Amino acid sequence: MEVTEVADGIWFARTEVVNWVVLVEGDRAALIDCGYPGQAALVEESVRRAGSTMDRVEALVLTHNHVDHTGSMPALAARGVRVLAGADELPMLRGERIESATTRDVLVRAWRPRVLRWALTIARLGGSQHPRIDRPEAVRPGEPLHVARSPVPISLPGHTSGHTAFHFPAQRVVVTGDALVTGHSLSSVEGPQAIDGFFHHDTARLRATLPELARLDADLVLPGHGPVAHLPIARAVAEALDT
Repeated sequence: MEVTEVADGIWFARTEVVNWVVLVEGDRAALIDCGYPGQAALVEESVRRAGSTMDRVEALVLTHNHVDHTGSMPALAARGVRVLAGADELPMLRGERIESATTRDVLVRAWRPRVLRWALTIARLGGSQHPRIDRPEAVRPGEPLHVARSPVPISLPGHTSGHTAFHFPAQRVVVTGDALVTGHSLSSVEGPQAIDGFFHHDTARLRATLPELARLDADLVLPGHGPVAHLPIARAVAEALDT
């Protein structure tokens, strides 16, 4: 795992299979996403490397409800950590609906390069689980959150119904989740791109909403998969739409 401070108080944690973000501001801390269930120890380590502690984490902010982004969610919620996500994501966080690739989706693609190795890796990390909690809270698009570093939610439905990006205007940073990535275990290239289509709930909707992301004032892209990208978000969106 690599943990890097990419802007003041914004730390990017990158692992082989998924990324998350640690936010630190004084004695307050928050997480954007939290890896697979089997990465709980890495999440805690990333908070320590960012100069904070888990007992200072007051909120978990989610880009979307897929197991590689919600792994530590139940444990954090049990400790009283607020869990925030897009309004259309809340039914999935409560376990009322699922919008994710199935085991069958993976098995029918097992012949493809990289798929089997990736599938075995995520199985060891709890990739077949569906973490749930009882009381997630909805974010309001465009309204800064009252958590460390005050991220601004940007609604980006398509990958899931309530997928949300998070913008940090002062730092010109945007966390894109899986709406736009810069690499993936199933991809042979790096750079702004769309994640493999079978992961999306509604690919057409995602492609229609991505241009909204391009309107942001940001030139540091923190994706859910792949490395940090130092380029204008409008250019990153254009490249992703070309894939």
